[in-house]
Amino acid sequence: MDNHLTLHFITSEMLNAPVISAQYDGYLVLASILTAVFASYISFLLSARIKGSQLKEETRLWTIVASCFLGGGIWAMHFIGMLAYKLPIPVEYDITITLVSIFPSIFASYIVMSPTLGRFNNLWLRSILMGLGIGSMHYIGMMAMRMPAHMAYEPWLFSFSVLVAVVLSGLALKINELRLSTHTKLYWVNLLAALTMGTAISGMHYIGMMSMYVFAAHHTTYITNENSAELAQVILFVLLALSLFLVGGMELRARSLLSAKLKAVLNTVQDAVICFDKQGNIEFANPATTSIFGFEQHELIGKNIALLIPQKYATQTTHYNDAEQAGKSQLLQGRNNKGADFPITVSISPIRKHANPSFVATIKDLTNIQNQEAFTQTIFDTLPIMLVVKEAEQLSFSHINKAGEQLLGKTRDELIGLSDFDIFPEQEAECFTASDRSVLSSGEGITIDEEPITIDGQTHYLRTRKMAIKDSQGKTKFLLAVAEDITELRVAKLELEKLHHRMSIAANAAHIGVWEWNFKTNELIWDEWMFALYGVDKSAFTSNYTEWEKRVHPDDFKNVIKNLKSAVANKGEFHAEFQIMLPSGETRYLNADGQIYGDCMVGINFDISKRVIAENKILQLAQTDHLTGLANRNALCKFAEHAFDCTKRTATKVACLYFDLDKFKPINDTHGHLIGDLVLVEIAKRLSDTARKTDCIARIGGDEFVILITHIEENNQVKTALARFIAAIELPIMSSQGSLCVGASIGYAIYPDEGESLDELLNKADARMYNHKRAKDVKQQVIINQ
Repeated sequence: MDNHLTLHFITSEMLNAPVISAQYDGYLVLASILTAVFASYISFLLSARIKGSQLKEETRLWTIVASCFLGGGIWAMHFIGMLAYKLPIPVEYDITITLVSIFPSIFASYIVMSPTLGRFNNLWLRSILMGLGIGSMHYIGMMAMRMPAHMAYEPWLFSFSVLVAVVLSGLALKINELRLSTHTKLYWVNLLAALTMGTAISGMHYIGMMSMYVFAAHHTTYITNENSAELAQVILFVLLALSLFLVGGMELRARSLLSAKLKAVLNTVQDAVICFDKQGNIEFANPATTSIFGFEQHELIGKNIALLIPQKYATQTTHYNDAEQAGKSQLLQGRNNKGADFPITVSISPIRKHANPSFVATIKDLTNIQNQEAFTQTIFDTLPIMLVVKEAEQLSFSHINKAGEQLLGKTRDELIGLSDFDIFPEQEAECFTASDRSVLSSGEGITIDEEPITIDGQTHYLRTRKMAIKDSQGKTKFLLAVAEDITELRVAKLELEKLHHRMSIAANAAHIGVWEWNFKTNELIWDEWMFALYGVDKSAFTSNYTEWEKRVHPDDFKNVIKNLKSAVANKGEFHAEFQIMLPSGETRYLNADGQIYGDCMVGINFDISKRVIAENKILQLAQTDHLTGLANRNALCKFAEHAFDCTKRTATKVACLYFDLDKFKPINDTHGHLIGDLVLVEIAKRLSDTARKTDCIARIGGDEFVILITHIEENNQVKTALARFIAAIELPIMSSQGSLCVGASIGYAIYPDEGESLDELLNKADARMYNHKRAKDVKQQVIINQ
């Protein structure tokens, strides 16, 4: 016999050998298909029981059993199908491989059927696993075959057989999933799922067999086919017996568990539970019966239930056969084994309604109710807040505690039965009654803050919570009011509000905002005035330190943060004056003072914009020409000092240009000072537009201007600059008196070549300017004489 432990696909060399044809036993083929359908049907029934189980261990046990059964069914179908496959050559099976082949189908069945493997809930994944499990079982089982021939598979049919198993398994699982999700119990739905799964199993098998070819070899021997029907019958019988055993065992175990759970519940219930027949003879009593009545359980079996109830109440239990009385609770008296009577409630319901009816009675001991009421009353009386219970219909007082007696100035006996109109002024009583009726009609509790009441001419303020009290039938019986006297608290609150109001007025007038910053968590807290100072919407505020940081003006940011970090590091005080950027784009000047307190810094901000603006205005006036806005001599001197220092670092020079306007005096004398001022302002503007931002332009006399040009590297730069300025000055000036023209006499000096101070440069430039002016006058006189 050849040993085929691996799968072989058909090769061109194999096609030269003759093919050995096989036949099928039709009855066994049918038996194999029915086996697959039957195994699937039982497995899907078990899966429904698995899903309905509430016990984890039971779910795991029955999942394993159902998986083994479905895997065994697939295995049985395969080998019945193999018994139906008749070859004219001797065929044997390797027992080890035959037994191993069952495991893939069991493993796949467990993953597909287990409700606890959530990661395999995807239908496609489960379909693939199930199809691969069926295919693996089949082809591993085929490896067990021993025959004097060569066995090989056609690749396309081989793959198609696995695909059929995957697709049809997925369809069967989907049908079963829909059945479980809709909780339908229609047998044909389960049968449809079983037929589909059976078709997947048998379809995969017979398509796989179609893909198999047996080629004759030189050692092939032929025999007459043997009858394998008896072996198939044994397999079918074992599978049927196993299924009956599993279903029956599962049902018996479920009933046993249900009975055990019911018994455990009855044994832990604190009420007595007694079962008896229609004559009242006791059939069962739970352990609580012993603790309530004193009789042992075995002493009550067979005794009449009237033993536990005094004679005058026993007749009331004869109504248990009345359908209208079933389940209703009755207040009766019970009698214990010592003959003592005590209060109980009894509820009787039928548990069988055939010819021999049976009943169950639930009995509750009410002995401790009176003690519980006393306990509740003690708590009720000792609470420091007023508790009032009113009867729902008339809203009259039915209960009140000692705190209520003290507040209302009357004893409990004096208050019981009274209404609000008997205690309070009419207007107040009407308000109380209206709120009471509102709570009773809506069923919703309400809280009333600062509810005024007048007692002996004095007004008290209460915080009152009102709610309805309903009975077991849901009907409103009482109204509970819980009230706390907050008169002193209200007075203190009003005083605090007045103080806060006065502080708010003062803070508002001074534009003072209070802040707190936790530098461990970066939480930032602002009061209302901080939001006003920073122009921030309170609803959009995130209470984070970065909310403040991003509003500090970039020009001041570095110094402010440095001061703040220094204060935190040294546990010292924080002081800073800085600009902030408002959401509108405007800027505002603030003063900030802070003090460390634990992990927090607490401080204030106030607006100093008016002061800073005024100081800047004063500084500007002190540094600029009042008419043209150009720098004055003082500002020019400061700029020169700074520019001269820079030349030492940059190895450059500074040029000082001196301009004296020509033809300005005739314009001023002829057209007046307003036109003269207009000319000066226009000339100042032209010089500013022509100069660089790094240069300084100053007016040092009536019509005299000085320009300091920095970063001069060559003297040609000075001549170029002079040409630009002269061209700008000589452009016509439009005025109400028409077009006006002025010129300029110029002089210049270069630092440090021609002077080491501003005065030396001005003197040098002034001299050159006068020389230039005289030269122009001489030239003009020559032209006139000609």
